[in-house]
Amino acid sequence: MSASAPLARAEETLYRQPMAATSPPPPTSAADDQPDGPVNGRSGPFNAEFDDDPERYDEMRAGGHMARRRTAFFEGVVARVPGDVLELGSGTGTLLRTMAAAHPDRSFTGVEPLEGYARFANERAAADGLTNFHMEVGVGEDLPPSIESGSVGLVMTIDALHHIGDLDAVVAEVTRVARPGARWVAMEPNRLHPYVLAYHVLTPGERTFPPAPFLRAVRRAGWSLRTKRRMFTFPSTTASVPGWAASLERATEWFAPVSGAVVLDLVKG
Repeated sequence: MSASAPLARAEETLYRQPMAATSPPPPTSAADDQPDGPVNGRSGPFNAEFDDDPERYDEMRAGGHMARRRTAFFEGVVARVPGDVLELGSGTGTLLRTMAAAHPDRSFTGVEPLEGYARFANERAAADGLTNFHMEVGVGEDLPPSIESGSVGLVMTIDALHHIGDLDAVVAEVTRVARPGARWVAMEPNRLHPYVLAYHVLTPGERTFPPAPFLRAVRRAGWSLRTKRRMFTFPSTTASVPGWAASLERATEWFAPVSGAVVLDLVKG
């Protein structure tokens, strides 16, 4: 058994708890509903500091306590949701390649606007002998034609939607390629955390993610929210934490001002 197995089981247990059908939508605050920048069109770089350095970006996304928890969480998601997997804004494919290696019988496609990132991901996948992984150059607003309508069982967006200018266009494209009953799991920076808010407002190439407009858009397109949760109290630069600190993190990360990410689990139809 790998060292991450107990952690994966813990994350999967949380993931298995859907919102009751009769439950009202989770409450949102005024801050959830307010964009902090232009909502149509992009300006500036995507990941300013790393755009021309995919190897450094890949290492940053793969290492540390947060990365291990993120991987464990999505391992549970992929294990429970059948069908082809699509990730938008895949970066260098760090997470998606890991999922593809663990599920050789499944197809994993990433879409990434930065050509250097996509090339890096495909080269790494080829070096690892992954035949069920492919990264396409493209954007969520206009998905590559290789992704057919109604073909996708699981859509993942991780730290990607806050870079999107036209969320309605992305929602329309995801809805088109997702099959009935498909799931969409989105993990985005939690703007209610003061440091997360400051970082994404002040850093070039970044922007915060207000969940409420996104949720209204997906509901109009026929998606329903199963669960909304928050994760992570330790920053992404934390290499590791002792067991007691990991337990404390899980016990307190529901509290918005200390949580680094918001996770939305959606189902189509």
